[in-house]
Amino acid sequence: MSCPPTSTMNKQQSKESLKDKVKGMFGLGPSRPPSKQTESKPSEFIITNEILKELSPDCALHTRIRVIHHVCELAKSKKFEENAVEALWNTVGDMLQSEQPAEARHAVLQLLRAIVQGQGDRLGPLRAYFFKIIREYHPCNEDLADRLEVFKALTENGKDITYLEEDIARFVLIWMDVGLTADFLHVLVNLVKFNSCYLDQNVSHMVQKICLLCNLTTCSTDIEVALQVLDAVVCYNCLPSDSLPGFIITLCRTVNVKEFCESCWKLMRKVLGTHLGHSAIYTMCRIME
Repeated sequence: MSCPPTSTMNKQQSKESLKDKVKGMFGLGPSRPPSKQTESKPSEFIITNEILKELSPDCALHTRIRVIHHVCELAKSKKFEENAVEALWNTVGDMLQSEQPAEARHAVLQLLRAIVQGQGDRLGPLRAYFFKIIREYHPCNEDLADRLEVFKALTENGKDITYLEEDIARFVLIWMDVGLTADFLHVLVNLVKFNSCYLDQNVSHMVQKICLLCNLTTCSTDIEVALQVLDAVVCYNCLPSDSLPGFIITLCRTVNVKEFCESCWKLMRKVLGTHLGHSAIYTMCRIME
């Protein structure tokens, strides 16, 4: 028998490949071998009883702090098994009490930051729990830098407030009374840009405090970031009408500082382009009178 022509074989192969493609689209084809990405998926790290024992209040404080630093490094690079974070916190939570030495409190806050950064979306509602710890922390005026680092990790520098929406505005006002620094103002810029709707009721108080900072401080960095927050309020939120006099007075004072002159002019032009434009002109006339 003679072999079928090559063109006929090619047609048969193309028909078969077309069938395979259609079957694949509807999930009817043969199962695919697992991908390399699935095979190389990293295993979860298990927090052993030995680790928890060394972190427990039964051990010496220096031992607990040493193990916390070790767990911090693990949290940054490995995914913990389910419920491991809760077990860790139940073991070390007592070290955040006000009577504990500063070294112990700092170590636990650093652990919280590492867990938030390393475990990411796995935390779920635990994000709200950790936020409550930061918000209600006592002594509230101490360890501000470490507390702020945990807050920055929880919110991705103010961009993501999932699970924190209800209490974020109150937290911002409280923090502005105790830690209104340039570092916090950078976070506040993102909060206004990405989550302004959750700050609406407190924008007037925020603007008042920021204007007061601009008028009192001599630190150029604070003034620079404060102007960025005010700019974000004008662009991404709505400047309250009752904040307009203090806002304009602040710009009229700050415009005389050479390095901020251009920023103030730009910000004032933006205000004049909003619904408050006529009120702003009227307010400036009243100030000149």
